[in-house]
Amino acid sequence: MWQLRKHTVLSIPGIIILLLTATYGIAFFAYIGVAVSQGRMVRHNEYVYMWLALIGFVLSLQALFVISAYRSVNRYLYWTIAWIVYGAVMGVFAVCVVAGYATTDGSASAWAAFWLVPAVAVVVYAAKARRGYAVDRVMGIPEFRPRLADSRGAVLAWVALDNVFPWVGWLICLFFGLLVVIQALAIANDYNRYSRPGVLVPVQTNGGEDWYKLHVWCQGYGPSEQADTNAPVFVLLTEFGMPSTAMEGLAKGIADNGHPACIVDRPGYGWSEPGYWAQDPVDVVKSINQALTKYPIANPIVLVGWGEGGVWSQLYMQAADYTRVIGVVLLDTYPNMEILQTYALNRTTTLQNLRQFRSYNTNGNSDDEIPQVHFDKDLESSISQGYSSWRAASPLALHRSRNNGWSGFQPSDSLGMHRSLFRNNLYYQARYFEYGGTGSSLYQTLLGYATSSTEAVLVYHHWPLRWPALRAESGSEFLSSSLKRRDTPPSEPASYSNLPVVIIASAHQFNSDCDAQGISNSEECTKWQAFAWFYYRQQIEYQQTLSQNAALLACTGPVEEDSGDCNEDFVWRRPKWLAKVIVNQLFEQVDNATSSQSTETATVSAKATSEASSTPTTT
Repeated sequence: MWQLRKHTVLSIPGIIILLLTATYGIAFFAYIGVAVSQGRMVRHNEYVYMWLALIGFVLSLQALFVISAYRSVNRYLYWTIAWIVYGAVMGVFAVCVVAGYATTDGSASAWAAFWLVPAVAVVVYAAKARRGYAVDRVMGIPEFRPRLADSRGAVLAWVALDNVFPWVGWLICLFFGLLVVIQALAIANDYNRYSRPGVLVPVQTNGGEDWYKLHVWCQGYGPSEQADTNAPVFVLLTEFGMPSTAMEGLAKGIADNGHPACIVDRPGYGWSEPGYWAQDPVDVVKSINQALTKYPIANPIVLVGWGEGGVWSQLYMQAADYTRVIGVVLLDTYPNMEILQTYALNRTTTLQNLRQFRSYNTNGNSDDEIPQVHFDKDLESSISQGYSSWRAASPLALHRSRNNGWSGFQPSDSLGMHRSLFRNNLYYQARYFEYGGTGSSLYQTLLGYATSSTEAVLVYHHWPLRWPALRAESGSEFLSSSLKRRDTPPSEPASYSNLPVVIIASAHQFNSDCDAQGISNSEECTKWQAFAWFYYRQQIEYQQTLSQNAALLACTGPVEEDSGDCNEDFVWRRPKWLAKVIVNQLFEQVDNATSSQSTETATVSAKATSEASSTPTTT
């Protein structure tokens, strides 16, 4: 049986590939460790490099096998044509991956470039073995000559190795290599087709020790808008798992109504760079505030939060520069949907878990380190593991067919760009980081700011969830200015003690008619009716506790751009209608607050004058 030929693997090509094999092997395990480690900045998805290292490791092992077996003393290399074709294919794969990641991830291109070394070695040494076959056939030398010293078991072992190892290696490298190539070329195609619409703004985090860039995409915010510091800018924060393109229609609609609108991609979403693990929600809202300041946006802002983006807006009001906020809009927002649903189903563990949550947040300061509390550990671990698994599979393009929807939701001219943001290597990493191992981390952080005033009201209402009221001094930076609509004369200074809050929710979510919901199962109908009632109650509690100047609007019925009923997708389906409603309702509340303040001021002045005139004078 063949043996390792002396001075073959120890030749210069053999030593180079041997070192390369060791490097790829070490890198493979190192990147696995890095990918699951915590407390560090993350520039890219390390699973990309893990897959590249795995393929490089197996390919290098195969090159060592070919080098040592191509012309051994006792036998020759099997399937030389197959080895030549395989080496050539892997060389092509290397070139494709290098080209695909050249503009987006230089490290990935570098790891793939070194595939060429073992791929070329496989082709060269397999070709030498092929020439040896031809010579030996002429000389009548048999292809297989086991050594007399080898036992039958040793011969069978070597034969098995020679037949099994190549096929296992080929399957690993060709299968995973092809998937990596598909993803790399698709990313390059998306990069060339869809340019970044906004600006990447550098922000500092982790106590100023680290930095990354957030993507800020503005509509209608030109030099004239920047100069008009009394005109507010609407800042849009998306639902969990959604990039900025999801609110593009609403941003354009607000701009069409005469007001600039900017969407901020949270870390890892859209074009924003990834943040870090574990992700601190307070650092995220502070980073968003930095991005707005450095953009620069010096105007007062109106926060518009969709879904979980509304919870981020509430946290911004507590932990960031709330003094510049002159209005908040919440679109189908709930503090934590999972907790609300379990409470609606009357699960006994819900209140126990909520009490545990509040026991860690009695100091009202979320900047202190708060232990992570699991609401439903098994469920949260399952969801987190799901995001982690898709994060690991992203470099293999397995998620591309999964994220192929949104037709009819997203505007057709940006549908391709929107889909591409769900198909890159960072999307599931962003979801995994934001979920943080427990979907309640954002709510738990906000809970640390809950005040006694809202606590008293919510306890009186027997409502289990807690949150802080919006700060009364919000917008104080602009008290000396006149908040106004664009292209309208300035009005009296608005009173920011009653911060305008607009709450818009889908009436479809409140509808307990199971037939209208398409629910026929009686058990599911009972669940839905419980959900619908608690969804409605949550919006009522928001209206009564967030601000004294809050309005609750129910989105219902068809409109010109959406002929169906208003369901939970109304932010997508009717952005023009929604933009008009938001702008008109917000400024109506601002005008009411201004008139109320003027009336109160006049009443106080009249009372003071009356008291002064009735005061006896002393000579």
